[in-house]
Amino acid sequence: MPPRSSPSLRRVLRALRGLTAGLVLASSAFAAEVTPASPQPAVLPGEIGRTVIDHGDHRTIIIEMVPGAPVPPPPPPPPVPVSPPPVLRLDATDAEHKPRHALFWSIAVYPGPCSVIEGFTADHRPWRAVSNIDFRLFRQVSAFASADATYDWFPAIADGEADAPEHQTLAAAGLETGPAAYRLDPAGRTNEVMDALNYLHAFHDANHPALLAEATRIQAENDLRERELRENPPRKADNIVRVSDPNLLRNLQIAPAK
Repeated sequence: MPPRSSPSLRRVLRALRGLTAGLVLASSAFAAEVTPASPQPAVLPGEIGRTVIDHGDHRTIIIEMVPGAPVPPPPPPPPVPVSPPPVLRLDATDAEHKPRHALFWSIAVYPGPCSVIEGFTADHRPWRAVSNIDFRLFRQVSAFASADATYDWFPAIADGEADAPEHQTLAAAGLETGPAAYRLDPAGRTNEVMDALNYLHAFHDANHPALLAEATRIQAENDLRERELRENPPRKADNIVRVSDPNLLRNLQIAPAK
């Protein structure tokens, strides 16, 4: 059976209804924290009573403690979920003594597949490439290492417009059939750009089933998460107020809600 509210707490609650969102108490005997909406916190040692004010999408739980009772520490944060390693991952030991580069690429993927890649060289010259592989399979990749260098990769990968002219560029580049390949305009023919493109295309051909399986798994997880959120939308976090000084209960000057 839950503990019953004390008379002093009930008097305060009548004043707090409708005004709890604006309640601020400056006192060392007061503590407020945010916890999940349900279930209610367990009964605490030294607890006298509690009352729940339901605001519809969240609750305010006011807990009266024995005067002088210590305020318990907030609950530990939930553990960070550990994601499985990506198919293409950086081997820190292998990359330790290689030069490191940052790549900021913008990639649009069209039917075919046809990936149109744009970026800048180290000396800030824009370049453009056309590839016959689906770069969406590399969305889980953030870094990789070729035989010569290590790359921190920051790609912006999106679906291209189906009726945009770029989806015709495979034929123009002569990439309609055959293994993974690309055509790079002269501005991008630097060691850094070509080394990264060569590595990714070779990796695609050697590991296409694994890349496809990983992309399918991630999409299925995202679809499941979205469906769960639609079916069980989360409530706002509850506000929990613990009061252990009776003077705070007695001296609150708040007009009752009308």
